[in-house]
Amino acid sequence: MAYADVNGTRIAWQQMGSGPNLVLVHGLAASRAFWFAHAMQLRAHYTVTLFDLPGHGYSARPDSGYDSASLGRLVLGLMDTLQIADAILVGHSYGGAACIEAAVQAPQRVNGLALLDVRSLRIQPTMRMSDVAQFTPFETEIAADTRVDWAQETQAGVRFLEMAARHRVEGRLSRAGDPVIPFAEGRGALKGARQWLALLDETDARSGFNLPGATLDELRHIAQPCLLMYADHSRCLATGEALHRLWPHSRYELIEDAGHFFPMTHAGHVTQSLMNWAANVDSMRVPQ
Repeated sequence: MAYADVNGTRIAWQQMGSGPNLVLVHGLAASRAFWFAHAMQLRAHYTVTLFDLPGHGYSARPDSGYDSASLGRLVLGLMDTLQIADAILVGHSYGGAACIEAAVQAPQRVNGLALLDVRSLRIQPTMRMSDVAQFTPFETEIAADTRVDWAQETQAGVRFLEMAARHRVEGRLSRAGDPVIPFAEGRGALKGARQWLALLDETDARSGFNLPGATLDELRHIAQPCLLMYADHSRCLATGEALHRLWPHSRYELIEDAGHFFPMTHAGHVTQSLMNWAANVDSMRVPQ
């Protein structure tokens, strides 16, 4: 692991492998460790760059800069610092929103976009717990917390992560040990929960997360090869389906019997799909 000053923020990053550049961007309340299993395989064919988003992992926690447009600039700034002229960007959840912004801001530097269960607020401005037909046991546990009016909560993703962190700090996370539950296990689980709550309580991240980012017209003009991977039990499906309509050149893959964290639960499948798609990116370019 190393550190770089990117747009005024100290960012923790690491790089492995050799070949064409892949930059992997994790989602909220995670860290670059989210991608370790994938990176260990991808490094055989690519130069893989991982980093912690601001306020996550070992990166600094600035007061502002958490909207997707700012994070898109941060991705490009890190590429500048590491002298990465162009790359395929891979993003999960909110990390994918940052990748979209980078592609809008500097299309010539983004060779392809792989978006894994990403939500666009322009397409899907609200997210409710009830957007899926059936809760997992863990979702049922968190949804029973009456400190939140879940029926009225329109940004359920961030709120859910907040309450999961509070349950962990309070020692109430009864399903600790399940690897796909945020803050559930490992030496850094309690630290991660406290870090996430500090991000929400001490910065403008919460309002930044709610800024809509790229316009529909900007989205429509994205011409890079795109891989869209979504879980069949995802609350982000409306975004995935809409992006596939906007981008006829995209490849759409639905992961069966999976939820939002399918890159962890279906890591082998995801890595293989990424490699198969990335190997053919050059032949999939849309003529300009």
